[in-house]
Amino acid sequence: MRMNRFLQYSLEHSRPIRAVYLYNGELFQKTVIVLKVDDEEVSLHIRANRKTLVLSQRDILSCDYARGDHGEGECG
Repeated sequence: MRMNRFLQYSLEHSRPIRAVYLYNGELFQKTVIVLKVDDEEVSLHIRANRKTLVLSQRDILSCDYARGDHGEGECG
């Protein structure tokens, strides 16, 4: 799954990514940092409201680099 690449990127480098996900039946697009990934769930730190959210991987619909990030190298 291509999304896993972005989830791992955020987890390994503590870098924000843009995620589109379902939560309580509503669609959201937020800038998040991945805190934990396992076979079924993902823990996300939502930057806008400084909350942590645990979602099923099925509920994450899309991921991409955050605005201004192109995944080039590690952060300093």
